[in-house]
Amino acid sequence: MTLSRLVRFTALLLIPALLSNNLAFGSKRPIDAARVKVKLEARGVGQGVRVTFADNAEATGMIVSLGEQSFSLKEKDEQPREISYTQVTGVHNSKLSTGAKVGIGVAVAGAGIAVLILVLRSRIWGPGKI
Repeated sequence: MTLSRLVRFTALLLIPALLSNNLAFGSKRPIDAARVKVKLEARGVGQGVRVTFADNAEATGMIVSLGEQSFSLKEKDEQPREISYTQVTGVHNSKLSTGAKVGIGVAVAGAGIAVLILVLRSRIWGPGKI
């Protein structure tokens, strides 16, 4: 397989993957306040959390307190901030998800294998003949 064919084949695989990502995450549905409260209570006071708002802004910090209508979030080096459950459209873990960690591992392993193959090919056929 020549280099130009390899580039075309890679582009053929990457373009649909990139387009489908935009379609999948294009619209945000707001979740109701009761579900937000349940998700935050499941995490518990003192745990790290990342919340997304309706205007796509995010806040990351530690849950200080949980109330009936709102909760307090203490961001790094700031005073606790009172946030209403109705403002929140998403509750996320503040760390990398398992899927993200697996994706990073697969990408690093793939890059390592690609470099190994290129080094072995250059040693077998000589430099410049890849």
